[in-house]
Amino acid sequence: MPRDRRPGLAAACLLGAALAAACTTPLELGERRYREGDQLAALEIWRSVPPSATYYPRVRRRIDAVETEFQQLVVRYEKRAVYYEKQGRLAESILNYRLALKLEPDDHATLDHVQELARTLSARKREAKSALRENLDAGRLADARGNLAALRTLDPFDSELEIVSRQVDDALRGQVEQLLARGRRGFTSGDYGRARSAFEAVLALDDQNESARGYLAYIDAIRSEESRTDSTQPPAETRLVRASDDEIRAEGYHQNALAADRSGDPYAAIRNDMRALELAPEHGEARRHLAELRRRLSPDVARLIETGQGHYQQEELHSALDAWRRALLIDPGNEDARAYVARAELLLQNLERLRSEPGSAVGAQ
Repeated sequence: MPRDRRPGLAAACLLGAALAAACTTPLELGERRYREGDQLAALEIWRSVPPSATYYPRVRRRIDAVETEFQQLVVRYEKRAVYYEKQGRLAESILNYRLALKLEPDDHATLDHVQELARTLSARKREAKSALRENLDAGRLADARGNLAALRTLDPFDSELEIVSRQVDDALRGQVEQLLARGRRGFTSGDYGRARSAFEAVLALDDQNESARGYLAYIDAIRSEESRTDSTQPPAETRLVRASDDEIRAEGYHQNALAADRSGDPYAAIRNDMRALELAPEHGEARRHLAELRRRLSPDVARLIETGQGHYQQEELHSALDAWRRALLIDPGNEDARAYVARAELLLQNLERLRSEPGSAVGAQ
């Protein structure tokens, strides 16, 4: 007997589901699409409701609310696109402009700008790839790495760069490691001329290499102490050649900090001194230079926080983050800057989630 009832029960369930679906109003159906992440479909359903419908006022409120959400997203994506465009990160700029266009497809001015950006991106990539091939063929690895860096800035999504990038990076790494090994042998054997030549060759390939800069600074210190005749101090070779790799790299980071400071980039200088102290907390010169930089820049903290607030109010989240992170480099304990950074990062994470979420109205490109 129970078996005989099952077909009838299944049919009843199907009929009930069909009736329930038939009874679903456009308001409810739109809400379902909205919860599924398809806001555009929800809007289309709600916009089809005639003003004569009894629930039209509720539909109108939902349309207004979602359109406001979309407008906020459009503004944020466009601000993000402008930021990337100013940085020369054209592919990322185009992506964000296109995300905005998905929400406002009738924005012809933005569409025209995106098309112009796409042409510019294509031309610059062709030029950089041509230079990259020429430099690779000629064995100019440092120049090839510069071309790669330019291409990565222009378009980090270009999968064609992966293979050639590994080739250039592996070749450069191999040359740098060989030169560093040669320099270390010269350094430990006291052949400082040979060591200097090798380390300077490293810097020709990688001008920020902290190991090469550290060894060169130690060689200069040894040369300087060799000219002294203070018998109360151990020989320079005894005290300096025994330095650990971390101590030498820390000195290299400090030298990079001094160079950045001289070139007018105190924030890069702060970062390098911080790296030096991570490797060698007892590095007195790095600690003193870092403290001096922070004292010198301390009057800028309030201005940077205010600048970040201005960018934030204009929905320029990346520019706001840049300002607040600089404030934290100067004053790591600043609670206001830390809170602002956390808030802006959360907003950017939400934007990224919306972009990548399956079924999202802005998820596809």
